[in-house]
Amino acid sequence: MASTKPLWSSQPFKAVYTAYFFIKTPIYLLLLSLAYSVKPLRPFPAKCVKDNVLAAMAKMLFSFWATIRSPRPGYTAPEKAQERHARVDPPPADYFTDILAASDLVKPAALDAIWFPSPPSSNPAEIAKQKVVLHFPGGAFVLAFSHESAGRPIANMLNKHLKADRSVWAQYRLADTPGTGFPAAIQDAVTFYHYIISLGVDPANIIISGDSAGGNVAIALARYLQSNQSQLPLPRGVAVFSPWVHVTATAAKDYDQEPLSRVDVLHSSVLQWGADAYRPQGKLSLETESYISPLHHPFELSVPLYVEAGTAEGFHDSIRSFSEEMSKIRGNRVLFHPVPLAAHNLPFIHDAYGLKKEWEKSLDEANEFLWPENER
Repeated sequence: MASTKPLWSSQPFKAVYTAYFFIKTPIYLLLLSLAYSVKPLRPFPAKCVKDNVLAAMAKMLFSFWATIRSPRPGYTAPEKAQERHARVDPPPADYFTDILAASDLVKPAALDAIWFPSPPSSNPAEIAKQKVVLHFPGGAFVLAFSHESAGRPIANMLNKHLKADRSVWAQYRLADTPGTGFPAAIQDAVTFYHYIISLGVDPANIIISGDSAGGNVAIALARYLQSNQSQLPLPRGVAVFSPWVHVTATAAKDYDQEPLSRVDVLHSSVLQWGADAYRPQGKLSLETESYISPLHHPFELSVPLYVEAGTAEGFHDSIRSFSEEMSKIRGNRVLFHPVPLAAHNLPFIHDAYGLKKEWEKSLDEANEFLWPENER
């Protein structure tokens, strides 16, 4: 959790850099559009001009947010969800054991859950039968996006194609203070999961889901629930989309060395910011490392795991390797779904890239895998 803040993250330099960015960016993107009209000049010639420009724009935005340390771009306060918003208190301390036990620095905390499309039923008989998706959004552990503009489209797709009655947008704490680095996000995942079960939802009707860093959190929660330290039952299954599975102290360097990183939407600076903020300082134990960076740390999992990655994203190879490692453990049921020509995080980018049908296909496949016909 050691990170030197850039000069541009403090005023008055932040205001100067922000003005410079918003003056420069439209001109730069216009010039890129002209250059990319020549197919050989595109970073990814197999994609159209728009897709290449979108990737460049996304990279610039991620770099901008990392440079000025802007953790909540377009953020919407949870209270704006009104009756769909629930303030969730953490369960008793004995639910957080071993790696998740409270320390002097990092402790479980109250959180905000946002329900889609409506609050849960108050009828015990009804809620016991309902299917719920618990979704952890991405953001490199340091960015939080609007539950309305970002969360609603994702929730609608998850509910429709995973045949869920409701989903919960579960924004865990950002790693923006020493007290919210690892394992705060996983403590929060336990809090959200316990909350849904405490309402009377059958764990066999819960899908744990996550994208990017949220996929990392979902995998870590599954690892914890599988362990003998957890008092909580396992869910129906786990579905992760472009999960960040290789969260190292050299995250930027690792990402830049991936051939597909140059054509993807992520900028390495935001990954380094996230890794520095989330990872504890010093040499980590094998157990801690396995929770933070699950690549090369596979584990036994008694419920099905669905893993999606775009074939045009910088994380593709690490995600595929993680899936293969998980598949090799006896008894594990893992399905890896590569989405052709998709960039990082299809849940977030499918509309902008015109990949709605591709994500619908992926979700339908996830539904068939997680809910076999004889168990529906």
